Amino acid sequence: MASAQLILDPPDEHGRRQVRYAGVVLGTADRPSDVVELLRQAGVTAPEALDLGDPDVAEWRGAGPEGWAESPP
Repeated sequence: MASAQLILDPPDEHGRRQVRYAGVVLGTADRPSDVVELLRQAGVTAPEALDLGDPDVAEWRGAGPEGWAESPP
């Protein structure tokens, strides 16, 4: 199994996650669409086509893909 280049750190007290890709911190995400936008800004081709639930694509730390804030600030 290949290790994922996309790492989503555990949610902070507000449900935000730090997002890293290929060892580089891209920013903080409040929801999955933010992850896609951060990847797009980093130059990843067709980030909307990535299956963020696939462990070969994304490593979710602390909580899975459902671990976000109820309503981001």
